[in-house]
Amino acid sequence: MNGGMKMYHCTVCFYFIGSRKELLEVMKEAEPLKHFKHTFLTSPEPRELLTPKADVIFADLQGLKADVALRSLVYHKKDSAQLILLADKEQTAVLMQQDLSGVTDIWTMPLSTEELRFRFSRWRQSYKEKKDSWQTQTYLDTMINSVPHMIWYKDKTGAHMKVNDFFCKTVGKTMEQIKGRGHYYIWNIQPDEYARGEYICMESEFEVMDKRETCVFDEQVKIGSEMRQLKTYKSPLFDLDGSVMGTVGVALDVTELKMYEDMLVKNANTDALTGLANRRHVYEYIDSLEEDHITVFALDLDNFKSINDRYGHQEGDKALVLTAQVLKEHLSDHFIARNGGDEFMVIMLGERPDGEIEEIRRTIEAKLEEAYRKEAHLQELSASVGVAYSAVGRENFDKLSGEADAGMYREKEKKKRRR
Repeated sequence: MNGGMKMYHCTVCFYFIGSRKELLEVMKEAEPLKHFKHTFLTSPEPRELLTPKADVIFADLQGLKADVALRSLVYHKKDSAQLILLADKEQTAVLMQQDLSGVTDIWTMPLSTEELRFRFSRWRQSYKEKKDSWQTQTYLDTMINSVPHMIWYKDKTGAHMKVNDFFCKTVGKTMEQIKGRGHYYIWNIQPDEYARGEYICMESEFEVMDKRETCVFDEQVKIGSEMRQLKTYKSPLFDLDGSVMGTVGVALDVTELKMYEDMLVKNANTDALTGLANRRHVYEYIDSLEEDHITVFALDLDNFKSINDRYGHQEGDKALVLTAQVLKEHLSDHFIARNGGDEFMVIMLGERPDGEIEEIRRTIEAKLEEAYRKEAHLQELSASVGVAYSAVGRENFDKLSGEADAGMYREKEKKKRRR
C-alpha cells in the first residue's frame, strides 16, 4: 500500500450508534492502516453531545425512526464528518424520500459478518484515498504558493481553473474572482489592445496544446501601467483519455534581468568614452549583415599625439568625444565605431557610385576640421579619411578594412607633403 511513503498522521474518531454490535466488532478488530489511529464512541441512539466529536458516524437505524434520526445526525455532525446509515429495506425506502446531501452511504441490512468486513474494508480504503488526495493537494498548494512566480492552470478554452497566491497578488484579484475567467478580464486588457499584437498569451496556449509538449515563450503583460517582460514555460494537461484538456504555465518576470542583460551587451559593444560601437561590435555587426554592397571609411586624427603631449589627456579625450559627436550628427543613419586610440570607422550599406563615395569622404574631413577650429586647443587637429567599397560582401571585410586604412594613410602623406 506504500504506507511507509505517507507523511500525514490521521486519528479517526468512529461513532457507532445502535444495539447490533457486529459492525462495531468488525471495526475494532481491523488493524488501522499505517499512519492511522482509531478511537471509538458508542451509544444505542444518537446523542447530541457525541455526534459533533465524530469523524465517521455509523448509525444503525434498527428500532429508530429513520427520518428523525437522519435529521438529528445531519444537523449535529461536523461538516467534514462522514455519515453512513445502516437501514433495512423499509427504512431505506423512507430515507430515499429525504434530503440525503449530508449522507455518505446507506448500507441495506441485514449484512453478514463477512459482508460487513468487506464493506468496512472498502470504505476504509476509500477514506485513505481521500486523505492521500488531501496530502497530494497540500503538497501542490504549498509548493506553488511558496514560489515567487506566477503559476496557473487553464482549461482548453483559456479559462483559469487554478492559480497560485503570487498570481493573485500580481493581477490584484482573488482566486474567487479569477476562477473560470479568461485572459482579458484577469489582465484588464481591452480587445483593441490585444488586436495590436502586444499580447500573445492566448496564441501560445493554442501552440502548446497543438504540439502537446512543453514550450517556452517570451511574452509581455501590462501590470498596472507598466509593461513587463515574462519568460513563460507552458505544458499541456492531458485528460484520462489522452486528449489535451488544458495547460499549466509558469511565468518568470525577467524585466529587470532583460534590462541588465541588454546593459551588459551594450557595455560589451560600446566604447565607454564616446558611446560609439567598439571594435568587437564591428565584427558582430558585419556577421549580421545580408547586404553585399559595403562602403568602409577609416578615419584617423592628425596631430592627436601633440594635443595629448601639450595639453594633457583631458583635451585628447575632448577631441575624441567631439569627433564622435560630429560623426553621429552627420552620419546617424550609418554604423559608426571607434576602433581604439584615435581611429574611427564608418560603415555604409548599399550601392554607391564612386563620385558619391568621394564626396562623402571629403565632407567627413571638412565637417571635422570645422568643429576642431572652434576649440582653442584643438585647432591643430584634422582628420584623414580613407575609403574602400566592395560589392562582394562581408566575407572580404578584413580586406576591405585594410584598403580603407591604406587610403587613410595615403591621405596623411598628402597632408605632410603639403606642409
